Amino acid sequence: MSNTVSVWQAISGSGALCALYLCSVIFLFLTEKKKSLRILLVYFPLLWFAILLCPFTYQAAALLLDEEIYYRFFWVLPMTATLAYSGVKLYEMYRGRFRPVFGAVILAVFMLCGDYVYDSWQFSPAENEYHIPQAVVDICDAMHRPGKEVVAVFPSELMQYVRQYDCTIYMPYGRDILYLNMSSELYTLMEETENPDAVRICRLAAQEGCAYIVISENKKVRGSLEKCGYVYTRTIDGYALYFNEDMLIG
Repeated sequence: MSNTVSVWQAISGSGALCALYLCSVIFLFLTEKKKSLRILLVYFPLLWFAILLCPFTYQAAALLLDEEIYYRFFWVLPMTATLAYSGVKLYEMYRGRFRPVFGAVILAVFMLCGDYVYDSWQFSPAENEYHIPQAVVDICDAMHRPGKEVVAVFPSELMQYVRQYDCTIYMPYGRDILYLNMSSELYTLMEETENPDAVRICRLAAQEGCAYIVISENKKVRGSLEKCGYVYTRTIDGYALYFNEDMLIG
């Protein structure tokens, strides 16, 4: 039980919005007459929440899937729809002269129970219509070769966005390496903070068929990539691009 409760506490933030959601479910349980809405917004969420809090469910998910993604099962709870419907229903039930004020109070409660999403380090204002870092867009555009597949190795802060933008660019490892305890000598070298060895990076990148190596210009590399077959082409948005034409596919 402790694991499932910890997951719920981690995703519930301050808990204010979740408490408001619980109040909304209770409110609909007492007032909603339509059977279909009671099933969708009351009975199903309660049953699903009970299933997710069950330790056996957590153990099964950890065994068959991955415990790191267990929090996503809570997304099935129709929290937004329930809060919105409850607020409108409560507003419609009030017939007093101060109805507009009452509606404004309901909206204010919703706002005060929430949080400004960009206060979190996990979110940032969109830099473009793709909602990915602009550096990824610029670097991928520079790498793109019509009719050819390109393999490139990226720093971890960029790699999870690459194939969202350009599916003709491949990588020796993807974002799974961040979460699934996978091992890669090349990844370890790329993430070293103190003078990673240029010779080893180039050798391992070449073994993976990488035409490009992308390294932050703030990272000091021990040795020269250019002496190992990768030629410096340009710096884009703070990242240096090294290219080996012999590694192009197609």
